[in-house]
Amino acid sequence: MTLGIIFLVIFIALAFEYINGFHDTANSIATVVGTKVMTPRQAILMAAATNLIGALAGHAVAKTVSSGLVDSQFISPLVIVCALLGGIVWNLITWWFGLPSSSTHALVGGICGAAVASAHDNWHAIIWSVKKVKDGKEVMEGVLHKVVIPMITSPVIGFVGGFIIMGILYFLLQKARPRFVNRFFGKAQIFSAGYMGFAHGLADAQKTMGVITLALVTATATGTFQNAPDWMNFLRMDKSMASEESIKTIQNPKSTPEQLRAAASTLETESTHLKPGEFREAFQTLSAKTFAAIGDAEAAQRLASHAKATHNQLVSHEDARFLPKLPILGKMVAAKITDWNGSLTKEMAAAESAGKVPLVVAAGKVRDLSPDVPAWIKIVCSITMAAGTMAGGWRIIKTLGHKMVKLQPVHGFAAETTAATLLAVTGSFGMTVSTTHSITTSIMGVGCAKRLNSLNFTLIERILWAWILTLPAAGGVAYLLVKLFRICGWIP
Repeated sequence: MTLGIIFLVIFIALAFEYINGFHDTANSIATVVGTKVMTPRQAILMAAATNLIGALAGHAVAKTVSSGLVDSQFISPLVIVCALLGGIVWNLITWWFGLPSSSTHALVGGICGAAVASAHDNWHAIIWSVKKVKDGKEVMEGVLHKVVIPMITSPVIGFVGGFIIMGILYFLLQKARPRFVNRFFGKAQIFSAGYMGFAHGLADAQKTMGVITLALVTATATGTFQNAPDWMNFLRMDKSMASEESIKTIQNPKSTPEQLRAAASTLETESTHLKPGEFREAFQTLSAKTFAAIGDAEAAQRLASHAKATHNQLVSHEDARFLPKLPILGKMVAAKITDWNGSLTKEMAAAESAGKVPLVVAAGKVRDLSPDVPAWIKIVCSITMAAGTMAGGWRIIKTLGHKMVKLQPVHGFAAETTAATLLAVTGSFGMTVSTTHSITTSIMGVGCAKRLNSLNFTLIERILWAWILTLPAAGGVAYLLVKLFRICGWIP
Protein backbone atom coordinates (compact mmCIF):
# COMPACT_ATOMS: atom_id res chain seq x y z
CA MET A 1 0.00 0.00 0.00
CA THR A 2 1.40 3.41 -0.98
CA LEU A 3 0.70 6.93 0.15
CA GLY A 4 -0.52 7.71 -3.37
CA ILE A 5 -3.32 5.17 -2.99
CA ILE A 6 -4.32 6.69 0.36
CA PHE A 7 -4.60 10.15 -1.21
CA LEU A 8 -6.59 8.63 -4.09
CA VAL A 9 -9.06 7.19 -1.56
CA ILE A 10 -9.41 10.58 0.15
CA PHE A 11 -9.91 12.35 -3.19
CA ILE A 12 -12.62 9.92 -4.39
CA ALA A 13 -14.30 9.99 -0.97
CA LEU A 14 -14.49 13.78 -1.15
CA ALA A 15 -15.82 13.53 -4.72
CA PHE A 16 -18.59 11.30 -3.33
CA GLU A 17 -19.24 13.86 -0.60
CA TYR A 18 -19.46 16.68 -3.14
CA ILE A 19 -21.92 14.68 -5.27
CA ASN A 20 -23.85 13.84 -2.11
CA GLY A 21 -24.07 17.58 -1.44
CA PHE A 22 -25.76 18.46 -4.72
CA HIS A 23 -27.58 15.13 -5.04
CA ASP A 24 -29.19 15.47 -1.61
CA THR A 25 -29.60 19.26 -1.59
CA ALA A 26 -33.22 18.73 -2.53
CA ASN A 27 -33.81 16.70 0.62
CA SER A 28 -33.30 19.71 2.83
CA ILE A 29 -34.59 22.54 0.65
CA ALA A 30 -37.12 21.12 -1.85
CA THR A 31 -40.11 21.90 0.31
CA VAL A 32 -39.05 25.43 1.22
CA VAL A 33 -38.43 26.13 -2.50
CA GLY A 34 -41.61 24.33 -3.60
CA THR A 35 -43.73 26.48 -1.25
CA LYS A 36 -41.95 29.64 -2.52
CA VAL A 37 -41.00 30.67 1.03
CA MET A 38 -37.39 31.09 -0.10
CA THR A 39 -35.74 31.48 -3.47
CA PRO A 40 -33.53 28.58 -4.60
CA ARG A 41 -30.38 30.66 -4.02
CA GLN A 42 -31.41 31.64 -0.48
CA ALA A 43 -32.38 28.06 0.33
CA ILE A 44 -29.08 26.66 -0.95
CA LEU A 45 -27.05 29.16 1.09
CA MET A 46 -28.99 28.27 4.23
CA ALA A 47 -28.71 24.53 3.51
CA ALA A 48 -24.95 24.82 3.01
CA ALA A 49 -24.51 26.58 6.36
CA THR A 50 -26.78 24.23 8.34
CA ASN A 51 -25.26 21.14 6.67
CA LEU A 52 -21.85 22.35 7.80
CA ILE A 53 -22.99 22.82 11.41
CA GLY A 54 -24.75 19.43 11.49
CA ALA A 55 -21.74 17.60 10.06
CA LEU A 56 -19.50 19.01 12.80
CA ALA A 57 -21.94 18.25 15.62
CA GLY A 58 -21.34 14.49 16.06
CA HIS A 59 -19.81 11.33 14.60
CA ALA A 60 -21.93 8.33 15.69
CA VAL A 61 -22.84 7.46 12.09
CA ALA A 62 -19.19 7.81 11.01
CA LYS A 63 -18.14 5.26 13.63
CA THR A 64 -20.78 2.83 12.35
CA VAL A 65 -19.53 3.13 8.76
CA SER A 66 -15.86 2.89 9.76
CA SER A 67 -16.17 -0.34 11.75
CA GLY A 68 -19.70 -1.71 12.01
CA LEU A 69 -20.68 -2.91 8.53
CA VAL A 70 -17.97 -5.17 7.10
CA ASP A 71 -15.01 -7.19 8.36
CA SER A 72 -12.02 -4.85 8.17
CA GLN A 73 -9.61 -7.68 7.22
CA PHE A 74 -11.16 -7.67 3.73
CA ILE A 75 -10.88 -3.91 3.34
CA SER A 76 -8.01 -2.13 1.65
CA PRO A 77 -7.78 1.38 0.19
CA LEU A 78 -8.40 0.10 -3.36
CA VAL A 79 -11.43 -1.87 -2.17
CA ILE A 80 -12.73 1.36 -0.65
CA VAL A 81 -12.14 3.11 -3.99
CA CYS A 82 -14.36 0.50 -5.67
CA ALA A 83 -17.04 0.94 -2.98
CA LEU A 84 -17.08 4.72 -3.47
CA LEU A 85 -17.19 4.44 -7.25
CA GLY A 86 -20.17 2.08 -6.96
CA GLY A 87 -22.03 4.68 -4.91
CA ILE A 88 -21.00 7.55 -7.21
CA VAL A 89 -22.18 5.77 -10.38
CA TRP A 90 -25.63 5.05 -8.94
CA ASN A 91 -25.96 8.57 -7.51
CA LEU A 92 -25.21 10.15 -10.88
CA ILE A 93 -27.67 7.85 -12.69
CA THR A 94 -30.54 8.69 -10.33
CA TRP A 95 -29.61 12.38 -10.28
CA TRP A 96 -29.73 12.49 -14.08
CA PHE A 97 -33.27 11.09 -14.08
CA GLY A 98 -34.30 13.38 -11.21
CA LEU A 99 -35.06 10.52 -8.82
CA PRO A 100 -34.43 11.15 -5.08
CA SER A 101 -32.53 7.93 -4.34
CA SER A 102 -30.47 7.42 -1.19
CA SER A 103 -26.79 8.37 -1.19
CA THR A 104 -26.59 6.62 2.18
CA HIS A 105 -27.68 3.26 0.81
CA ALA A 106 -25.61 3.74 -2.35
CA LEU A 107 -22.51 4.03 -0.15
CA VAL A 108 -23.50 1.13 2.13
CA GLY A 109 -24.29 -1.04 -0.90
CA GLY A 110 -20.94 -0.14 -2.43
CA ILE A 111 -19.06 -1.04 0.76
CA CYS A 112 -20.86 -4.40 1.13
CA GLY A 113 -20.49 -5.35 -2.54
CA ALA A 114 -16.79 -4.47 -2.56
CA ALA A 115 -16.17 -6.39 0.69
CA VAL A 116 -17.85 -9.55 -0.65
CA ALA A 117 -15.76 -9.41 -3.83
CA SER A 118 -12.59 -8.75 -1.83
CA ALA A 119 -13.36 -11.81 0.34
CA HIS A 120 -13.68 -14.00 -2.79
CA ASP A 121 -17.48 -14.19 -2.56
CA ASN A 122 -17.47 -14.94 1.18
CA TRP A 123 -20.69 -13.34 2.45
CA HIS A 124 -19.38 -13.53 6.01
CA ALA A 125 -17.34 -10.43 5.11
CA ILE A 126 -20.53 -8.50 5.83
CA ILE A 127 -21.23 -8.00 9.54
CA TRP A 128 -24.89 -8.90 9.43
CA SER A 129 -25.71 -8.96 13.14
CA VAL A 130 -23.41 -8.85 16.14
CA LYS A 131 -23.79 -8.21 19.86
CA LYS A 132 -21.45 -5.61 21.36
CA VAL A 133 -21.00 -4.09 24.80
CA LYS A 134 -21.02 -0.31 25.01
CA ASP A 135 -20.72 1.40 28.36
CA GLY A 136 -21.55 -1.86 30.10
CA LYS A 137 -24.72 -2.39 28.04
CA GLU A 138 -25.31 -4.98 25.35
CA VAL A 139 -26.31 -3.50 21.99
CA MET A 140 -26.97 -5.08 18.59
CA GLU A 141 -24.96 -3.81 15.65
CA GLY A 142 -24.35 -4.75 12.03
CA VAL A 143 -26.03 -4.21 8.67
CA LEU A 144 -29.33 -5.70 9.86
CA HIS A 145 -29.72 -3.39 12.85
CA LYS A 146 -27.97 -0.26 11.53
CA VAL A 147 -29.11 -0.31 7.89
CA VAL A 148 -31.83 -2.81 6.93
CA ILE A 149 -34.25 -2.33 9.83
CA PRO A 150 -33.94 1.51 9.72
CA MET A 151 -34.34 1.33 5.91
CA ILE A 152 -37.75 -0.32 6.40
CA THR A 153 -38.93 1.51 9.50
CA SER A 154 -37.78 5.07 8.76
CA PRO A 155 -40.01 5.53 5.66
CA VAL A 156 -42.96 4.18 7.64
CA ILE A 157 -42.22 6.52 10.55
CA GLY A 158 -41.74 9.43 8.12
CA PHE A 159 -45.05 8.74 6.38
CA VAL A 160 -47.06 8.21 9.57
CA GLY A 161 -45.33 11.12 11.33
CA GLY A 162 -46.02 13.51 8.46
CA PHE A 163 -49.65 12.35 8.30
CA ILE A 164 -50.17 12.78 12.07
CA ILE A 165 -48.45 16.17 12.36
CA MET A 166 -50.37 17.48 9.35
CA GLY A 167 -53.61 16.12 10.80
CA ILE A 168 -52.93 17.88 14.12
CA LEU A 169 -52.18 21.13 12.31
CA TYR A 170 -55.39 20.84 10.28
CA PHE A 171 -57.34 20.37 13.52
CA LEU A 172 -55.67 23.32 15.27
CA LEU A 173 -55.94 25.64 12.27
CA GLN A 174 -59.43 24.76 11.02
CA LYS A 175 -60.77 28.19 12.01
CA ALA A 176 -57.66 30.17 11.06
CA ARG A 177 -57.65 32.38 7.99
CA PRO A 178 -55.60 31.04 5.04
CA ARG A 179 -53.70 34.32 4.82
CA PHE A 180 -52.57 34.05 8.47
CA VAL A 181 -51.64 30.37 8.05
CA ASN A 182 -49.50 31.06 4.98
CA ARG A 183 -47.79 34.06 6.57
CA PHE A 184 -47.07 32.32 9.91
CA PHE A 185 -45.83 29.03 8.44
CA GLY A 186 -43.93 30.88 5.74
CA LYS A 187 -41.72 32.20 8.54
CA ALA A 188 -41.82 28.98 10.57
CA GLN A 189 -40.71 26.98 7.56
CA ILE A 190 -37.42 28.88 7.45
CA PHE A 191 -36.60 27.37 10.86
CA SER A 192 -37.86 23.89 9.91
CA ALA A 193 -35.77 23.97 6.71
CA GLY A 194 -32.72 24.98 8.75
CA TYR A 195 -33.46 22.12 11.14
CA MET A 196 -33.69 19.78 8.16
CA GLY A 197 -30.33 21.01 6.85
CA PHE A 198 -28.73 20.45 10.25
CA ALA A 199 -30.15 16.92 10.48
CA HIS A 200 -28.97 16.15 6.94
CA GLY A 201 -25.43 17.19 7.87
CA LEU A 202 -25.58 15.21 11.11
CA ALA A 203 -26.67 12.08 9.22
CA ASP A 204 -25.17 12.26 5.73
CA ALA A 205 -21.80 14.02 5.88
CA GLN A 206 -20.64 11.46 8.42
CA LYS A 207 -20.81 8.53 6.00
CA THR A 208 -17.82 9.83 4.05
CA MET A 209 -16.06 10.71 7.30
CA GLY A 210 -16.40 7.05 8.25
CA VAL A 211 -15.01 5.84 4.91
CA ILE A 212 -11.92 8.06 5.13
CA THR A 213 -11.39 7.04 8.75
CA LEU A 214 -11.68 3.35 7.77
CA ALA A 215 -9.02 3.81 5.07
CA LEU A 216 -6.63 5.58 7.44
CA VAL A 217 -7.14 2.98 10.19
CA THR A 218 -6.30 0.20 7.72
CA ALA A 219 -3.25 2.07 6.43
CA THR A 220 -1.95 2.83 9.93
CA ALA A 221 -2.41 -0.75 11.15
CA THR A 222 -0.50 -2.10 8.15
CA GLY A 223 2.42 0.29 8.65
CA THR A 224 1.89 2.49 5.58
CA PHE A 225 2.79 5.65 7.49
CA GLN A 226 5.86 4.26 9.29
CA ASN A 227 8.34 5.97 6.98
CA ALA A 228 6.12 8.90 6.05
CA PRO A 229 7.46 12.42 6.71
CA ASP A 230 6.48 14.19 9.93
CA TRP A 231 4.12 16.59 8.17
CA MET A 232 1.88 13.59 7.41
CA ASN A 233 1.38 12.76 11.09
CA PHE A 234 -2.21 14.01 10.83
CA LEU A 235 -2.99 10.94 8.68
CA ARG A 236 -1.94 8.43 11.35
CA MET A 237 -4.69 6.89 13.45
CA ASP A 238 -4.51 5.69 17.05
CA LYS A 239 -4.11 1.95 16.39
CA SER A 240 -0.56 1.55 15.08
CA MET A 241 0.89 -1.62 13.54
CA ALA A 242 2.66 -2.39 16.84
CA SER A 243 -0.54 -2.11 18.87
CA GLU A 244 -2.49 -4.13 16.29
CA GLU A 245 0.06 -6.96 16.48
CA SER A 246 0.03 -6.81 20.30
CA ILE A 247 -3.75 -7.12 20.41
CA LYS A 248 -3.56 -10.10 18.03
CA THR A 249 -1.02 -11.73 20.36
CA ILE A 250 -3.31 -11.29 23.37
CA GLN A 251 -6.23 -12.57 21.28
CA ASN A 252 -4.30 -15.77 20.50
CA PRO A 253 -5.14 -18.40 23.17
CA LYS A 254 -1.78 -20.16 22.49
CA SER A 255 0.36 -17.14 23.43
CA THR A 256 2.87 -17.80 26.23
CA PRO A 257 3.12 -15.66 29.40
CA GLU A 258 6.29 -14.07 28.01
CA GLN A 259 4.54 -13.14 24.78
CA LEU A 260 1.57 -11.76 26.71
CA ARG A 261 3.87 -9.67 28.91
CA ALA A 262 5.64 -8.25 25.86
CA ALA A 263 2.31 -7.46 24.18
CA ALA A 264 0.93 -5.76 27.29
CA SER A 265 4.12 -3.70 27.66
CA THR A 266 3.89 -2.63 24.00
CA LEU A 267 0.26 -1.57 24.44
CA GLU A 268 1.25 0.40 27.54
CA THR A 269 4.00 2.16 25.59
CA GLU A 270 1.73 2.83 22.64
CA SER A 271 -0.93 4.32 24.94
CA THR A 272 1.56 6.91 26.22
CA HIS A 273 1.88 8.24 22.65
CA LEU A 274 -1.86 8.80 22.35
CA LYS A 275 -3.87 11.80 23.44
CA PRO A 276 -6.55 11.12 26.09
CA GLY A 277 -9.24 9.22 24.25
CA GLU A 278 -11.09 5.92 23.92
CA PHE A 279 -8.16 4.06 22.35
CA ARG A 280 -5.82 5.14 25.13
CA GLU A 281 -8.26 3.96 27.80
CA ALA A 282 -8.93 0.67 25.98
CA PHE A 283 -5.20 -0.08 25.53
CA GLN A 284 -4.48 0.69 29.18
CA THR A 285 -7.40 -1.44 30.36
CA LEU A 286 -6.45 -4.42 28.19
CA SER A 287 -2.83 -4.13 29.38
CA ALA A 288 -4.04 -4.17 32.98
CA LYS A 289 -6.19 -7.27 32.33
CA THR A 290 -3.26 -8.99 30.60
CA PHE A 291 -0.80 -8.26 33.42
CA ALA A 292 -3.39 -9.51 35.90
CA ALA A 293 -3.83 -12.73 33.90
CA ILE A 294 -0.11 -13.53 34.07
CA GLY A 295 0.08 -12.69 37.79
CA ASP A 296 1.77 -9.26 37.70
CA ALA A 297 -0.49 -7.50 40.20
CA GLU A 298 1.69 -4.39 40.49
CA ALA A 299 1.68 -3.66 36.76
CA ALA A 300 -2.02 -4.46 36.57
CA GLN A 301 -2.81 -1.95 39.32
CA ARG A 302 -0.65 0.72 37.67
CA LEU A 303 -2.36 0.35 34.29
CA ALA A 304 -5.82 0.19 35.85
CA SER A 305 -5.10 3.47 37.61
CA HIS A 306 -3.95 5.08 34.34
CA ALA A 307 -7.07 3.83 32.57
CA LYS A 308 -9.33 5.29 35.26
CA ALA A 309 -7.57 8.65 35.03
CA THR A 310 -8.02 8.65 31.23
CA HIS A 311 -11.71 7.81 31.62
CA ASN A 312 -12.19 10.67 34.08
CA GLN A 313 -10.50 13.06 31.62
CA LEU A 314 -12.92 12.03 28.88
CA VAL A 315 -15.92 12.48 31.16
CA SER A 316 -14.67 15.92 32.26
CA HIS A 317 -14.11 16.99 28.65
CA GLU A 318 -17.64 15.92 27.67
CA ASP A 319 -19.11 17.71 30.71
CA ALA A 320 -17.37 20.90 29.60
CA ARG A 321 -18.90 20.86 26.09
CA PHE A 322 -21.69 23.33 25.41
CA LEU A 323 -23.78 21.50 22.79
CA PRO A 324 -24.71 18.49 24.98
CA LYS A 325 -26.27 20.91 27.49
CA LEU A 326 -28.84 22.21 25.00
CA PRO A 327 -32.42 20.89 25.33
CA ILE A 328 -33.44 18.20 22.80
CA LEU A 329 -30.37 18.76 20.62
CA GLY A 330 -28.00 17.94 23.47
CA LYS A 331 -28.90 14.26 23.64
CA MET A 332 -28.41 13.92 19.90
CA VAL A 333 -24.81 15.21 19.85
CA ALA A 334 -23.60 14.04 23.26
CA ALA A 335 -20.70 11.56 23.17
CA LYS A 336 -21.43 8.10 24.57
CA ILE A 337 -18.33 7.39 26.67
CA THR A 338 -17.56 3.73 27.37
CA ASP A 339 -16.26 2.60 30.76
CA TRP A 340 -13.73 0.12 29.40
CA ASN A 341 -12.87 -1.42 32.74
CA GLY A 342 -16.54 -2.14 33.46
CA SER A 343 -17.21 -3.37 29.92
CA LEU A 344 -14.24 -5.74 29.73
CA THR A 345 -14.84 -7.03 33.26
CA LYS A 346 -18.41 -7.92 32.30
CA GLU A 347 -17.32 -9.47 29.00
CA MET A 348 -14.63 -11.57 30.66
CA ALA A 349 -17.03 -12.83 33.33
CA ALA A 350 -19.54 -13.85 30.65
CA ALA A 351 -16.78 -15.54 28.63
CA GLU A 352 -15.62 -17.54 31.64
CA SER A 353 -19.17 -18.71 32.31
CA ALA A 354 -19.46 -19.81 28.68
CA GLY A 355 -16.19 -21.78 28.85
CA LYS A 356 -14.21 -19.32 26.70
CA VAL A 357 -10.83 -17.73 27.42
CA PRO A 358 -11.69 -14.36 29.05
CA LEU A 359 -8.55 -12.53 27.91
CA VAL A 360 -9.08 -13.62 24.30
CA VAL A 361 -12.62 -12.22 24.35
CA ALA A 362 -11.42 -8.95 25.92
CA ALA A 363 -8.75 -8.53 23.23
CA GLY A 364 -11.36 -9.12 20.53
CA LYS A 365 -13.51 -6.32 21.93
CA VAL A 366 -10.59 -3.89 21.91
CA ARG A 367 -9.63 -4.92 18.39
CA ASP A 368 -13.18 -4.14 17.22
CA LEU A 369 -13.02 -0.63 18.69
CA SER A 370 -14.01 1.97 16.14
CA PRO A 371 -11.97 5.19 16.19
CA ASP A 372 -13.13 8.73 16.79
CA VAL A 373 -13.17 10.80 13.64
CA PRO A 374 -10.30 13.33 13.61
CA ALA A 375 -11.29 16.98 13.54
CA TRP A 376 -9.62 17.63 10.17
CA ILE A 377 -11.73 14.91 8.51
CA LYS A 378 -14.90 16.45 9.94
CA ILE A 379 -13.96 19.91 8.70
CA VAL A 380 -12.88 18.84 5.20
CA CYS A 381 -15.96 16.63 4.67
CA SER A 382 -18.29 19.31 6.02
CA ILE A 383 -16.88 22.00 3.74
CA THR A 384 -16.95 19.65 0.74
CA MET A 385 -20.61 18.77 1.33
CA ALA A 386 -21.44 22.45 1.77
CA ALA A 387 -19.70 23.20 -1.55
CA GLY A 388 -21.71 20.44 -3.23
CA THR A 389 -24.87 21.85 -1.71
CA MET A 390 -24.00 25.24 -3.21
CA ALA A 391 -23.91 23.58 -6.63
CA GLY A 392 -27.61 22.75 -6.26
CA GLY A 393 -29.70 19.83 -7.37
CA TRP A 394 -32.43 21.32 -9.46
CA ARG A 395 -33.66 18.09 -11.07
CA ILE A 396 -34.49 16.48 -7.72
CA ILE A 397 -35.83 19.75 -6.26
CA LYS A 398 -38.33 19.79 -9.13
CA THR A 399 -39.42 16.21 -8.36
CA LEU A 400 -39.86 16.62 -4.61
CA GLY A 401 -40.98 20.24 -4.45
CA HIS A 402 -43.36 20.39 -7.40
CA LYS A 403 -44.18 17.09 -9.11
CA MET A 404 -44.97 14.70 -6.23
CA VAL A 405 -47.55 16.85 -4.41
CA LYS A 406 -48.49 20.53 -4.43
CA LEU A 407 -47.24 22.05 -1.16
CA GLN A 408 -48.17 25.08 0.92
CA PRO A 409 -45.91 26.46 3.72
CA VAL A 410 -47.81 24.56 6.42
CA HIS A 411 -47.25 21.30 4.54
CA GLY A 412 -43.55 22.04 4.09
CA PHE A 413 -43.19 22.82 7.81
CA ALA A 414 -44.85 19.53 8.80
CA ALA A 415 -42.77 17.44 6.38
CA GLU A 416 -39.43 19.07 7.29
CA THR A 417 -40.01 18.89 11.03
CA THR A 418 -40.95 15.21 10.84
CA ALA A 419 -38.02 14.20 8.64
CA ALA A 420 -35.43 16.29 10.50
CA THR A 421 -36.43 14.87 13.89
CA LEU A 422 -36.26 11.32 12.53
CA LEU A 423 -32.78 11.94 11.07
CA ALA A 424 -31.42 13.67 14.16
CA VAL A 425 -32.59 10.94 16.55
CA THR A 426 -31.41 8.00 14.42
CA GLY A 427 -28.15 9.79 13.59
CA SER A 428 -27.35 10.17 17.28
CA PHE A 429 -27.63 6.36 17.61
CA GLY A 430 -25.31 5.75 14.66
CA MET A 431 -28.01 4.39 12.35
CA THR A 432 -27.38 4.98 8.64
CA VAL A 433 -30.86 6.29 7.85
CA SER A 434 -31.55 7.80 4.44
CA THR A 435 -32.31 11.51 4.30
CA THR A 436 -34.08 10.87 1.01
CA HIS A 437 -36.39 8.22 2.45
CA SER A 438 -37.22 10.36 5.48
CA ILE A 439 -38.18 13.59 3.69
CA THR A 440 -39.87 11.89 0.72
CA THR A 441 -42.15 9.74 2.87
CA SER A 442 -42.84 12.70 5.16
CA ILE A 443 -44.04 14.65 2.10
CA MET A 444 -46.16 11.64 1.10
CA GLY A 445 -47.71 11.53 4.58
CA VAL A 446 -48.45 15.24 4.48
CA GLY A 447 -49.97 14.84 1.01
CA CYS A 448 -52.22 12.01 2.20
CA ALA A 449 -53.42 14.14 5.12
CA LYS A 450 -54.27 16.81 2.55
CA ARG A 451 -56.17 14.30 0.39
CA LEU A 452 -55.22 10.90 -0.95
CA ASN A 453 -55.55 11.74 -4.65
CA SER A 454 -53.20 14.73 -4.28
CA LEU A 455 -50.20 12.37 -4.69
CA ASN A 456 -48.64 11.53 -8.03
CA PHE A 457 -48.65 7.74 -7.66
CA THR A 458 -46.90 7.09 -11.00
CA LEU A 459 -43.93 9.18 -9.86
CA ILE A 460 -43.99 7.60 -6.38
CA GLU A 461 -43.78 4.15 -7.98
CA ARG A 462 -40.63 5.21 -9.89
CA ILE A 463 -39.11 6.58 -6.67
CA LEU A 464 -39.83 3.37 -4.75
CA TRP A 465 -38.18 1.27 -7.46
CA ALA A 466 -35.10 3.50 -7.26
CA TRP A 467 -34.99 2.90 -3.50
CA ILE A 468 -35.33 -0.87 -3.86
CA LEU A 469 -32.60 -1.04 -6.49
CA THR A 470 -30.08 1.26 -4.74
CA LEU A 471 -28.38 -1.26 -2.42
CA PRO A 472 -28.01 -4.09 -4.98
CA ALA A 473 -27.18 -1.74 -7.89
CA ALA A 474 -24.42 0.17 -6.08
CA GLY A 475 -23.19 -3.08 -4.53
CA GLY A 476 -23.13 -4.77 -7.93
CA VAL A 477 -21.08 -1.98 -9.52
CA ALA A 478 -18.58 -2.08 -6.61
CA TYR A 479 -18.42 -5.89 -6.78
CA LEU A 480 -17.61 -5.83 -10.51
CA LEU A 481 -15.00 -3.11 -10.03
CA VAL A 482 -13.16 -5.19 -7.39
CA LYS A 483 -13.21 -8.17 -9.76
CA LEU A 484 -11.85 -5.95 -12.55
CA PHE A 485 -9.11 -4.56 -10.28
CA ARG A 486 -8.17 -8.14 -9.35
CA ILE A 487 -7.88 -9.14 -13.02
CA CYS A 488 -5.61 -6.13 -13.53
CA GLY A 489 -3.49 -7.26 -10.58
CA TRP A 490 -4.19 -4.20 -8.45
CA ILE A 491 -6.04 -6.15 -5.73
CA PRO A 492 -4.72 -9.55 -4.55
